[in-house]
Amino acid sequence: MTDSPLRGVFAVSTTPFAADGSQDLSLLAPGVTRVLEAGVDGILALGATGEALALDPAEREAQIKELIRIVDGRVPVVVGCMAYRPQDVSAMIADAKACGASAAMVTPSFYGGLAPQDAIAALSPVLANSELPVMVYNNPHSTGVDLLPELLAPLREHEAFWSVKETSGEATRVRELRSALGADVEVFVGADGLALEGFTQGASGWIAASAWLTPTRCVQLWRAAHDRDWATAVQVWDRLAGPLGQIEADPAFISLIKRSLGELGLEQGAVRTPLPTASDEAVASLLEALGGER
Repeated sequence: MTDSPLRGVFAVSTTPFAADGSQDLSLLAPGVTRVLEAGVDGILALGATGEALALDPAEREAQIKELIRIVDGRVPVVVGCMAYRPQDVSAMIADAKACGASAAMVTPSFYGGLAPQDAIAALSPVLANSELPVMVYNNPHSTGVDLLPELLAPLREHEAFWSVKETSGEATRVRELRSALGADVEVFVGADGLALEGFTQGASGWIAASAWLTPTRCVQLWRAAHDRDWATAVQVWDRLAGPLGQIEADPAFISLIKRSLGELGLEQGAVRTPLPTASDEAVASLLEALGGER
């Protein structure tokens, strides 16, 4: 593996809300400081864990600016830019660049039931027009389309095509993407429960929602794998896999992360409807599984 500022563990930030339901950006700094002190290599803002689709444009812009201000150039900041129309995605990327983002993450148009070829056709002009490096997020469970390696390969013609966040859950997909896309396109694990498998197949890093909750162990796992210290990686994974499985299996996983952070003294507020709220039992079980290690 080669070193790059756009590799490694990217913690996915949550969006903190006040008791009245408004966005509370004063709560961002403690979370950012915590993950940076743990050694994460970057932050991804306004992904699913950031409840991006629940924010209005003014809230989005305010959060991006504040997050980038807090990070202050210490690590790259990737911004999720997800919308139904390709031109709206391009506008979001332009706004993210103006705010100082390092890169953007995009998905295929959701809900429309697009055929895979149509999804790629919609992504192509987004990449062609982007002035930021672009991560293409393959999340078939949410978008309804699985961007197979052979479908993504033609996007290599666009200079902005930086990486793929792979969340299909297919155990061998990282290896297949590495083979189809070559060395110029990075491949990140997006399914936390398959992190170690992805690293053994040559993943460039990890876009980890769990790293906002347990950054130290996520960083330990990545660094051991990056150094090919597989014995250490397996030891870390033995302690981490259980909690990550609990997070991924819970339909209220965003609330589960936020409520667990609150129990650790990092209040994030509730999730915005219609997202479900994690149960008290789920929060207690997750914190017990995590033990004293964060």
